[in-house]
Amino acid sequence: MNVRHRRILLVGLLTVGLLAGGFVASGFLDGSAAPEHRTPPDARLYQPEETGSYLWPYTSRSRSVDGRTLAINVVVRGDRGTIRRALERRSEANWTVINETEGNESEARLDDGPPVQVGKSPWHPARGSSRYTYVTADPNASGRWVESSYQLATGTYLGHRTHIRAYPGPFGNWTAFQAHTEYWDWFRLRHTVTGVAPGARFVERDLRDEPFVGSVSREYHGLGGGGSDGWLTVIDFASTGLIVGVAFPRSSRRRWNLSDAALPVSLAGLVVGVRTAGITAEQAMPGVTPKLFAAVLYPTLVFGLPALATYFARGRPPTRTALVAAAGLGAGFVLDLSGVGISTVPVSLVLHRFTLMGSIGLLAYGVARDDGRLTALGVSAWFVTLAASLFGYV
Repeated sequence: MNVRHRRILLVGLLTVGLLAGGFVASGFLDGSAAPEHRTPPDARLYQPEETGSYLWPYTSRSRSVDGRTLAINVVVRGDRGTIRRALERRSEANWTVINETEGNESEARLDDGPPVQVGKSPWHPARGSSRYTYVTADPNASGRWVESSYQLATGTYLGHRTHIRAYPGPFGNWTAFQAHTEYWDWFRLRHTVTGVAPGARFVERDLRDEPFVGSVSREYHGLGGGGSDGWLTVIDFASTGLIVGVAFPRSSRRRWNLSDAALPVSLAGLVVGVRTAGITAEQAMPGVTPKLFAAVLYPTLVFGLPALATYFARGRPPTRTALVAAAGLGAGFVLDLSGVGISTVPVSLVLHRFTLMGSIGLLAYGVARDDGRLTALGVSAWFVTLAASLFGYV
């Protein structure tokens, strides 16, 4: 092996080593940084106006602040059953206008009178992990951990969606929501949250002009974390009076031709094709859990992408093949995310995708040179990177 190949091998080994070490280290650090107390301190409780309750404005994976995840960002004040019906089957309910005997004001509510025109609800039942929040009627007394009683979403499970978890207040007529945007990540086999504020804005736009909504406003509680900017959207239902990219260097030895496009096009096409197939199957068979489609399609990505790289890289110029393989996979990532409306992703995911691109490029380089050790290194880097994401290190 000449000096150049030794350098490539050394860089590849260092990349895999640093990647694995970083993932493992991040797991240990995450495990040691969790706070010991289980219930939130008084300073982290907030009382939304006219609810009579104090709320910990976050959700948690468990009945403990140790598992804090995303921020509660919407509170709807009004009858809890009416709130749920307004979201789940708005156009099916019979909304009527009631003239108050005092104040000469009109309100909309569920009743048996003449119907009021309302918009069609964009929400449908959603699946998601259990999350909890903490509520108390008195900050000086013990409260309770409340699990979300229902979940709703817009969009598709295997694409991009707005997802909300609802927490009807155990004290008073109000419901708290944790709303966020997310997309299905085929390389992590779970959803990746892309924003908390956009979720609240979607709920605002959806309900603002409906006749059963009296007002939409925002309250500032100043508690950051979990994607919170310190603001809470408050919606009053009228029925109660309260609710409310890779550069391609020119080769001096061989000209580019159409056969060079087979590898990148096939890689990009497979990434986009899996997303399309998943969404199509989900919409065609709504009664089947989307996780079944994910279980069937995920191996296509895991083994299909390196198989395509191996097939199309044989007998090709090594350096050029490595570049087009990485670029093709990168183009597939970009097309995949843009296809479901994602424009920004966390830095950790960008680094993860670049590592996958480097792995497939190293694999293609090894195959093109008929170098077994480089090929094995590329395959190892590919599967180590995927395994790290599956075990939660990305």
